[in-house]
Amino acid sequence: MEQECQRAYPTLLIIMFAGLIGARPLSPPTERDLPWADASAISLVPVRGAQEFAIASQVAPSARAELSISQADNRSLKEELLHDLGLARAAERFHALSVVDPRAMAKPVPAMIAGNGPRMRGQLVAQTQRIDLYVGKNTFSIDQIAGLAGKFERVLRAAEDYFGTTLKRRISVGFYSKPPKRGVRGMAYTNEGRVELYYRPSEATGRAVTVAMHEMGHHLEAQRYGEAAQRRADTILHEGLATWIASIRWLDQAGASNWRQRGRQLHDAGIPLRLLTAERSGADNAYELWASFVDYLVRQYGWKKFNTLYVSGRGRAPGSSDYQGVLGKSLDELSDDWRAWLDP
Repeated sequence: MEQECQRAYPTLLIIMFAGLIGARPLSPPTERDLPWADASAISLVPVRGAQEFAIASQVAPSARAELSISQADNRSLKEELLHDLGLARAAERFHALSVVDPRAMAKPVPAMIAGNGPRMRGQLVAQTQRIDLYVGKNTFSIDQIAGLAGKFERVLRAAEDYFGTTLKRRISVGFYSKPPKRGVRGMAYTNEGRVELYYRPSEATGRAVTVAMHEMGHHLEAQRYGEAAQRRADTILHEGLATWIASIRWLDQAGASNWRQRGRQLHDAGIPLRLLTAERSGADNAYELWASFVDYLVRQYGWKKFNTLYVSGRGRAPGSSDYQGVLGKSLDELSDDWRAWLDP
């Protein structure tokens, strides 16, 4: 979920995301084919003796010192995926994937973005190459978030490699206990360069990492399409794309190998395959239906058409994009095509 100041309405490392069934199957990968290899080390900047900061306050340069993370934590993207999914499942995802933005191919490792991200409430506990991490009260502990700092950087890199767009400015991610609205887990303030996540101390950090990947996906949308276009983007594409960017973690937690399969699972569970009213079935179900639809559109029409469709949005209301003008079919017709694509 994302909130902008003027909000009107409430693809990569090839191997790293679960794609859908493509027009032509890929050959099974060898370990050599899995392009996590040779990822550079991720540097962390631990914050020592940090105080409780308000948004407007400043972090003293003396309060932090640059340090490389330990060998135990310095996992390459390949090792991270193997740890989370296992080689066999990683290979399965790679084999299933056949839709990726060409801009994602052979991208260099992003450089360190110097300076600080936006100030946030709570304590600044760690800095990675592009992310500042804050912790508020009654949420995950400082040690938990500091220990996950390298993972957040790797998750951002995976999202960039999948989508083919690299973040150009430093962002801040803060963890808090009380959401602005019941049921909200994350908010992306893309115009301000920050993300807020809402979790209690006893909750699982793994799901929080997935939600963070989704919210950072919104920042990548803003990077590619521009703030103005992103602010008025059709919610179906806006939230669906951010969920799609987080595929590798989202699909794994949903127990699906690709978005086509996930759409079928939702249908089998009795969730109506209705795009305009998807939120009536809950936010997570809506986001997954929309991600499945986004995957279908990219596979059927390609990234050039999809990008044009995204920027044609006329507001956050679902269905505001110019589907007829860009793709030659109405949203109702495209919905029918998508449902037929899901039908086994």
